[in-house]
Amino acid sequence: MPVFTEAELTQICHQIQHAVGVPEPQATIVSQTMVESNLAGHDSHGVIQLPKYILGIQNGTTFPQVEIEIERESKTTAVINGNWGVGPVIATKAMNLAIEKARQADVGCVAVHRCNEVLRLGGYGSIATDQQMMATLYANDHGAGRCVAPFGGIEGRSSTNPIVYAIPTLREPILLDMSTSVVAAGKVRLQRYRQRLTPEGWLIDAAGKPTTDVNDFYGPPPGALLPFGGIAAHKGFGLSMVTDILAGALSGAGCSREGTERSGNGLLVTVINISSLIDFGDFCAEVERFVDFVKSSSKADGVSEILFPGERGVREREKRKREGVFIEDETWSQICALGSDLGIDRLP
Repeated sequence: MPVFTEAELTQICHQIQHAVGVPEPQATIVSQTMVESNLAGHDSHGVIQLPKYILGIQNGTTFPQVEIEIERESKTTAVINGNWGVGPVIATKAMNLAIEKARQADVGCVAVHRCNEVLRLGGYGSIATDQQMMATLYANDHGAGRCVAPFGGIEGRSSTNPIVYAIPTLREPILLDMSTSVVAAGKVRLQRYRQRLTPEGWLIDAAGKPTTDVNDFYGPPPGALLPFGGIAAHKGFGLSMVTDILAGALSGAGCSREGTERSGNGLLVTVINISSLIDFGDFCAEVERFVDFVKSSSKADGVSEILFPGERGVREREKRKREGVFIEDETWSQICALGSDLGIDRLP
């Protein structure tokens, strides 16, 4: 697999976007979102998504220069119609709007519909934590995902429905970024590109039988991902149901359903201004004490350290900034072919 620096990956994203007319600052936001995903170790949401994103522009389902509308608004809430613009641009606007409302009125809550895929949901949490605020985010696939089976079922009925909790500290933020399925669908795609079997417990085939073959997931007929939780998968399923409602029903994007193939993201973003409830320094001191207490636990065999949510990603980012980012051959091949089709003579 080829290895790239952060600067090289950013340049690649910019070159290809500029070739299809994506203006600034949209191109910068998309590039940062993709590359930061790779740096944090979330390769399933990084530059692997670039060909799909460009295809959306070329086939007229993604509109980089469209106006993002605020359809409804109060002192603490807003509903954004993204008009099928660029997902990361719309999600960034929603976060900034929620932060501004929280700054003025203690809490900000913004729902989003008609939004193309925002990629890694957790990447937006830092926009709030950088402002000493706490954020929660919920997303569905605008009703069209249907790749995760319900607990006890064997057919896809919902999307992976990720949730994010972002909490500032005096160190790195605590960042819980998780799908309510065992893994994100993009991680199955990575296994396919890398020609690997999936771990046991990720997938079932169309007959509901456990499988590790990615081809059973894609079909035909398609299999499904499982809700997270193993023997307690009813808990992951419950969170998935709630997330679909929060991101889909409240935003107007709609919950997972038959009859819609227009995939995107419905979003619900909530930001809390911590200093409205407690002195920020006191809050951080208590969180730090708690983190230290948790980390002080005796370790299980083979475990050298207990990591808080998001800490692994911070360390992976430091490592990849130092050593470079590995991109699987299939992804790089697709990007090169895309660059050639767009008349780009040379990619880094």
